[in-house]
Amino acid sequence: MSRIAAAVVAVVGLLVAVMSGLAQSAPSPSAPSPSAPSPSAKPSPPGALKNGEAWAWTQLVNGKSHTTEVRFATTEKPAGHCPTLKYTVGGKMQTAVLRKASDPFVTGGGLQQFPTTFCVAPVPDGARDALIEPTTTVAATVYPGNLQPPLPEWPVNGRPRSIAVIGDAGCEVPSSTVGSTQNQDCQNDWPLEPLSAHAAAMSHPDLVVHVGDYVYREAPEGANDATPGCDSQGQAADWACLIKDFLRPAQAFLAEAPIVFARGNHEDCTPSKVGRGAEWFRYFATVPRKNNECYSLPQVQTEPVQINAGTLHFVLFDSSSASESNQPNQAQAARFAKWFNEVNDLAANHPKHDYFLITHKPLWMVKQASSAGVTWINPTLASAVRRTAKGALADNIDLVLSGHLHMYQMLDFLKSTRPPQLTVGSSGTTLDTPPDDTKVEGKTVDGEIVQHSISRGVHGYALLSDTGGQWHLTFHGVAGQAWPQDCALSTGPTKEFDCK
Repeated sequence: MSRIAAAVVAVVGLLVAVMSGLAQSAPSPSAPSPSAPSPSAKPSPPGALKNGEAWAWTQLVNGKSHTTEVRFATTEKPAGHCPTLKYTVGGKMQTAVLRKASDPFVTGGGLQQFPTTFCVAPVPDGARDALIEPTTTVAATVYPGNLQPPLPEWPVNGRPRSIAVIGDAGCEVPSSTVGSTQNQDCQNDWPLEPLSAHAAAMSHPDLVVHVGDYVYREAPEGANDATPGCDSQGQAADWACLIKDFLRPAQAFLAEAPIVFARGNHEDCTPSKVGRGAEWFRYFATVPRKNNECYSLPQVQTEPVQINAGTLHFVLFDSSSASESNQPNQAQAARFAKWFNEVNDLAANHPKHDYFLITHKPLWMVKQASSAGVTWINPTLASAVRRTAKGALADNIDLVLSGHLHMYQMLDFLKSTRPPQLTVGSSGTTLDTPPDDTKVEGKTVDGEIVQHSISRGVHGYALLSDTGGQWHLTFHGVAGQAWPQDCALSTGPTKEFDCK
């Protein structure tokens, strides 16, 4: 090829690249234009240069006047500034300046455990086309890149058509020694990022549910992907480790759909441990708290909370500190019984609607099985359910969503009013060995006979799809592929899955 021809090709290629970039950066026709700031938009601080990074996501909460909240955490400086959110309601543009929930938190020695200004904004039901007004933040990088946090796509009087369920997703690093056999290979054998990307692209969930345990780096310095800010023991519960273990690898999920966050046992508030309770209460709790206030809470756990997704309702049950003994902890069971009564009272709010209970630690889940019998969890929580006024969960609680055990398992019971137990603890961390399902089916768990048991010892996520008013459950691997079987949930008096 001649130099002239090569030059022509180069120029044409450059023009194509430029046009392609413009096309990719252009907002969708339905989205508000980022180039035309609203007159009511609050501009970014004068004279501030682009700096830091920001993460935005949409979370379902239990607000009295709204169920959707856009959240925005930014390290930009000067700190203390919140951006403006634009969205449409009924075809009309609305704006709202996000409310500051917390300023950066400086720990002893001048270290910033949480170098973020954290902002929230309630969004009315039925809103569409949300946009973080670009002129109102000086963050050099914002996620999602199009500045458009996803809003619920289901109608106000409808419900999500597809729900991705993930859990126990962080990279497990308990040893401070790089290369230790105890540590997960975070560079080559931690699938959360491709799982998130494939699930968003192939399953297109309307909603994501995380059943708890976000960060598993007990000893960040031992990870083979350690980076500054997340490379020492003292940083295990810091902002940089939250980015590394969850926000960055899960960014495809966060850009695709709103999310419901549950609290796991790794999100504890025990000062002597590397607990992530401070992170969870600061960023993911339905009512965010400042700084390290979780260490001064009047009780270890939080009471049940109802989250509405249209006509589908979730109840978050904080089981983070529940005993895992093979025998019930009677003192805990008595306390949890009071809260399961509250769960049943919440389900009575809409007796004809579907309710899903989310408890990080399962109520009925088999972790080991032999010809002689099974070992299941959690006798303490199951005992608490039996102690309720009803002696069971409410009739319209149709499914229990959990994690904690690092595998996938769907378990239902023979001719039972007990809701099936779905465990999804397989979305990233080191896997446990699943039981032999043939030795689980027909065995007794908490006084009832197991009808179906489907267990997977592979990384993946669950997908609940509403087909003609009936929930279908499938398990999907990291690449998004569906594994057999497809199970249809019966939500009548008898609750069971019909699997094919």
